[in-house]
Amino acid sequence: MLYIGMDISSKSFVVHAINSKKTVVYKGAIKPTRSGLRQMLSKLGRQTKLVVFEAGNQLKWVALTLKQIPNVHVHVVHPNQIKWINQSSTKTDKVDARKLAELARGDMLPRKVHIVEGKTRQLRELTSARHRLQSKRVALINAIRGLLKQEGYRLPAKIFNNPNWREALKRMRVADTQKIILASYMNSIESLQQSEHELTTRILEIESEDINLLQTIPGIGGLTARVIVSAIDDVNRFDNEKSVAKYGAMTPRVYQSGNVTRLGRISRDGRLEVRRMLLQCAHTVTRMRSYESWPLREFFERIQRRRSKKIAVVALARKLLTIAYGVLELVSKPIK
Repeated sequence: MLYIGMDISSKSFVVHAINSKKTVVYKGAIKPTRSGLRQMLSKLGRQTKLVVFEAGNQLKWVALTLKQIPNVHVHVVHPNQIKWINQSSTKTDKVDARKLAELARGDMLPRKVHIVEGKTRQLRELTSARHRLQSKRVALINAIRGLLKQEGYRLPAKIFNNPNWREALKRMRVADTQKIILASYMNSIESLQQSEHELTTRILEIESEDINLLQTIPGIGGLTARVIVSAIDDVNRFDNEKSVAKYGAMTPRVYQSGNVTRLGRISRDGRLEVRRMLLQCAHTVTRMRSYESWPLREFFERIQRRRSKKIAVVALARKLLTIAYGVLELVSKPIK
């Protein structure tokens, strides 16, 4: 077995390969291309190889290329799981690649990043692109609010939900320069809204049995169901509900020392798109009055009485995620 650590960048891939006896069999930089990867691995012979690298923006094509090469296994690690590499006093691409190879040889690698393919990959990419468009649109809306605040106008909270929001802004008395800026911002917002709508339509066109099942849960609609399915993918890779909640950025930080254990704020270490969507669903459930939503509302109200509304909403969002996990886990198990 050969253990290969790679530090990936846009200019080059730094490689450090060792065998089971910790003998260095290859080290150096290769071209960041498919052919560069194949040539480097072919020089190492037909031995079984374990290639380790950190998750980044080139994860998809690198992992898929390596999976197609015989006798090559891939282990992608999350940067947050190996912070000691990033925080070490001597940090270079060569050192990072060497440390990854040595961790692999010592069987001390953290749990590998799950690589999704097929419809799940499509959903992840589409929902990620949709979120980017939303972020840019919200940034422009905030820029308009800031611009008009300087002119003495305070916009209502939900003015941009009104179909006639453009006409309302045009009626405001501002200087010609501000009018030009506002027109530019408004055109960009409308363009982003159109692109966002196109992506949403494409997302909703993707169907599966799991998506249909999740939509039976009160408060979870078609878009949220698809976000959950794209995030979880294979339900069997999770140990329990707690691990799913942590993956969905729904668990508190824990501070423990001696006999003292203190829970902090909810950690953002997880898939934030799941957190965002489920928080919206939780708010929706609190306003529902259907018989099916009653157990969830009762759960929310019980926590709200003891703690606060914000904490109760987060708890309800976590409850929705664990229910979704339970539904998918039940379906994944063969019927005896």
